[in-house]
Amino acid sequence: MNTTATSPIVMPSPRPTTEEAPKLVPPPAGLQPFAARAGESPGTWIDYAAHPAYRPLVQSASLKARLASLLVFGKYFGVILCKRLVSYELIPGHLRKPASVSGWLRLLREAGGNALRKIVPRSHAPAATAGGRAVRETLNRDGVCVAQVDAPQFARIAAITQPLYDRLRQARGQRAEGGREFDESRSYALRTAHAELFAAVGDALERSGILDGVSAYIGRRAALIDVNPQINDPSDDFWRRIFADLPPAERPAAYMHRDASGGDIKAIFYLSDVSPENGPFAYAIGTQTVRSGRLRDWIEETNDQSACSGTGPANRGRFAALPAALRRKCSFGNDVLPATEIAQRVLGAEWTITAPRGSVVLFDTKGFHRGGMVRQGERLVLTCVLG
Repeated sequence: MNTTATSPIVMPSPRPTTEEAPKLVPPPAGLQPFAARAGESPGTWIDYAAHPAYRPLVQSASLKARLASLLVFGKYFGVILCKRLVSYELIPGHLRKPASVSGWLRLLREAGGNALRKIVPRSHAPAATAGGRAVRETLNRDGVCVAQVDAPQFARIAAITQPLYDRLRQARGQRAEGGREFDESRSYALRTAHAELFAAVGDALERSGILDGVSAYIGRRAALIDVNPQINDPSDDFWRRIFADLPPAERPAAYMHRDASGGDIKAIFYLSDVSPENGPFAYAIGTQTVRSGRLRDWIEETNDQSACSGTGPANRGRFAALPAALRRKCSFGNDVLPATEIAQRVLGAEWTITAPRGSVVLFDTKGFHRGGMVRQGERLVLTCVLG
C-alpha cells in the first residue's frame, strides 16, 4: 500500500461510455422547487428578537454579555477568514494536521495553491460527456442528483470499506439508550492510509461520468478530497435533543442547514438500503440558488463554528447577545417555526431520498439539507467531498 503523502490528483482513466453513463433518479412528482426571491437568505427569515426561544434572552442581555459575545465572535471570525482564504475544506485530510517540517511545507503549498486560484482566473473544466452533462444539468436545476453506481464498482467499494465499518462499529460501542453525539457516527479515511479506498471511489466516480458532471458544474476539474465512513442507528439522537430546556414543540425543519464554506460538492454513497425508517438524507430542491453574500456567509459560518448556533440555553444566550446584524446561522432549521411561509416553502421542496444500496447522492452543499434520524436498523454511508 502506498503511504506517500500526495495531493488529490485525479488520475486519468477511461472516459465514460454510453453503457457506463450514470442512471439518474428523478425527484418525486409533486415537489415544488424552492424559488429564491431577490435579497432573501436564512438571515432574513427569522426575527430572533421576536422568536419565542430567543426573545427573553435578547431583551435581558447585559452590556457585559454583549461584549463577551462580540469577543468570541471576533476570535472565530478571524479563524473563518483564514479558512476561506485557503479553502480549508478542499485541503485533503492527510495534509491538515502536519507532524513534521515536510508536512508543514506540503500544507503550506496546498493552502497557497488554493489561495492563488482565488486570485488568478480559474481554467474552465473540460467539455462534459453525455452522462456528465446530465449530472450538471440536474445539479443546476435541483442542486441534488441521485445516481446508481455500476454493481461491480460498488461491490469493490463495499468490500474495501467493510473493515472500516467494523472498526467504527466497535468504537461506537453499544448504546441503546441514546445520547450519542454526531462526531461518534463517523471516521475519517486518509489517502495515505487508505489509498485503495480512494482509488476505488475515484474510479467509480470517474468511470460513471459523475466526476465529469461535477467538474462541469463547478467550472473546474474536480478531485476527490475526503472519504468518510459513517454509521447511524437509533442511538444517534443528537438532532432530537434541541431546546431541551423548553417545553416540547413542533420543529418541522429541525437540523435543516446549509454549508457556508462552499466550493464543494458532496457525494453520499448508500452502503445499505435506506428506507423512511433508516434516516434518509433530505434536500430542498432549488435552494442552491439562495445566496447570502460572502460577508453574510462568513457571519453564519462563524456562529456555527463558535457553537453560537446551538439550541442550549448558554448557546442561545451568546447568540442573542450579538447585534441583530450578526444573528445569522447556517444551521437555521431548528429555529424555523411551524405554519410560517418559509417552513411551507422549504418543506414543500424537500426531497427525502430513500434509495437502495449502491445509490449515490450528489448535492451542492450551499443548498438546504439534513440527515434523517434512524428509527430502525442501521444506516451505512460513505460521505465524500469533491472539489
